[in-house]
Amino acid sequence: MFTKHFWGQILAVFRNISSRDLRETNTPACTDPTRFFAAAECSLDDFYLFDGVPEASGTIVDFRFSYINPNAERRLGVPREALYGKVLTEVRPFMVKSGLIQKYCEVVRTGIPYRCEVFIDDEMINDTWLNVQVVRIGNGIAITSRDVTEHRRLSDRINYLAHHDHLTGLANRTLLHEHLHQAIFCAERDGQKVAVFLIDIDHFKQINDFLGHANGDILLATVGQRLLSSVRESDTVARMGGDEFVVVMPNFRTAEDVEHCGEQIIRSASQPIEIGGRMMSLTLSVGASIFPEGGRTPEELLGKADAAMYKVKDSGGNRVCVFDRGLMAKRRTAARQETLARAALYADRFANRVTGTGNAIPAPWKSRR
Repeated sequence: MFTKHFWGQILAVFRNISSRDLRETNTPACTDPTRFFAAAECSLDDFYLFDGVPEASGTIVDFRFSYINPNAERRLGVPREALYGKVLTEVRPFMVKSGLIQKYCEVVRTGIPYRCEVFIDDEMINDTWLNVQVVRIGNGIAITSRDVTEHRRLSDRINYLAHHDHLTGLANRTLLHEHLHQAIFCAERDGQKVAVFLIDIDHFKQINDFLGHANGDILLATVGQRLLSSVRESDTVARMGGDEFVVVMPNFRTAEDVEHCGEQIIRSASQPIEIGGRMMSLTLSVGASIFPEGGRTPEELLGKADAAMYKVKDSGGNRVCVFDRGLMAKRRTAARQETLARAALYADRFANRVTGTGNAIPAPWKSRR
């Protein structure tokens, strides 16, 4: 139970506020500070009043508790009368560590309100996000804070889902491109290299059909976690979709280093896996490109890594290939040869269907029963 002396002190604070800072406002509440007090006592937010603590020069460097409403008292877990008159930074060392005390003093100096969201996990408030608003009251401050922990957790969850693959928990395309852009920017600034690996599970369609889609998903998730555990914390592992994964590794020196890391990725991720009571062996095809030789944009680097990966596929899989300019020339030559071969095949079919009776000739792209 609070004493009359206590209530008198609190009312004096509110009278002081109304007479000093609200005198120019012609509203009935200004002449009735008890209404302010009643509102603060019933507020669903945490509400505090602090008196400024000046140094010798008169500059405010800290604050003393002068009022705490019931909601704030419950948050702190300490009877409010036990805190009145105590210095804020002595009661809450967190204020110094977080830099908030400087922000509060700046509010008194400039008169500009301050607002932030801060995570607190100390001896008084545990694992909580607070939305904090601070305004100047004479040489002191008034602070209103609200628990936004659940809102932040929901927001963080939505952000996580927007940037991560739902099956493996790895980065998705959106986050991959953000990280790759950042890696390229840093490499360009610091004169470093970035390696991009495009990884594909050999014969995954047949494996998926054999195991069933549910077990196929387990396989993909297992490979994703093995890739994650085989690289550095600073590297990015992403799932592009299907059975394609991407690893971004900054700070590389030579193509030999890249090839060595690609081989390590294959060894780590292709260990036998037990799924559905069966031991499965799998192999990976890995293509790699290097910034800046293999491209200067995410699209170029991913495209060159894709070309290198398909070269591995064409040669039987289960190895790593680092892109070079000769590889692209070979792919263009192979593409031209494939185009010419198809054209010759269609021309041959066309000629064989020509008859002396002038029968209609079916288009070569139409299916035949």
